[in-house]
Amino acid sequence: MFETISIGVLVAIFWSAVGYAVAKSKDNETFDPLKFCKTLVIGIILSSASVSLGIDITTLEGMSVVGFFTVVVDKIASLFIKKK
Repeated sequence: MFETISIGVLVAIFWSAVGYAVAKSKDNETFDPLKFCKTLVIGIILSSASVSLGIDITTLEGMSVVGFFTVVVDKIASLFIKKK
């Protein structure tokens, strides 16, 4: 279980870096730690769900739960962190 969650975290870190690189090249966007943390949390949730459901992460990503978890994490984060 720990191995799968660790892989999910590593994939989330990689995905965050790619997203930041794209935003930096398109709009010269500065690093946003909130977006980075949200992506990490989503990666941890998805890898944990993959382990608990007994399915591989690629199958889970094909399901609608990815969009659901993304919205939930975004809404919860916006409750605690106010943007200027």
